[in-house]
Amino acid sequence: MATNEGIADFMKSGPRRLRDAEELLTEPRVNPNSSDADRRHLRGAMYLAGYAVECMLKAYLIDQEGTQSLSGAQGKINERRASRGEPPIKDIAHTSAGHSIGLLVALTDLATRPGYEPKLWGQLSAWRTEWRYASDYPSRVEAELFIRAVRSATDWLQPGVIDV
Repeated sequence: MATNEGIADFMKSGPRRLRDAEELLTEPRVNPNSSDADRRHLRGAMYLAGYAVECMLKAYLIDQEGTQSLSGAQGKINERRASRGEPPIKDIAHTSAGHSIGLLVALTDLATRPGYEPKLWGQLSAWRTEWRYASDYPSRVEAELFIRAVRSATDWLQPGVIDV
């Protein structure tokens, strides 16, 4: 199985998933008159938008660590943690640990960067991969606010913060 964990992969995927999410907010073309047409794709839009942020954070982490891959970045992080007597982080390249927005942000120096907004990143940390299984419908306002937050974060990260 091929693994896409290089910075270029994440830099391409992040904006694409966000565009996918934004498109899901538009009027559906299939069964546009059904009773759920106004909310049918909202959870999917939020789910994909979360992946956009995840991809951008992984690209930032790779760039920050000066490596070519997420595994390489994790190796450098774990070397530092070992030198301080801290336990290693889990495999963020190939396990669910790498889907945690909060963990990914914590592994970076983003909080020290000009323009970092803790409230925004706290809002984005609410994203869960379990949303792919959710059968509930978030409100349109909730979905639009989340995707607007994702757009703000990704616009801030690219290209000014990530130096690729």
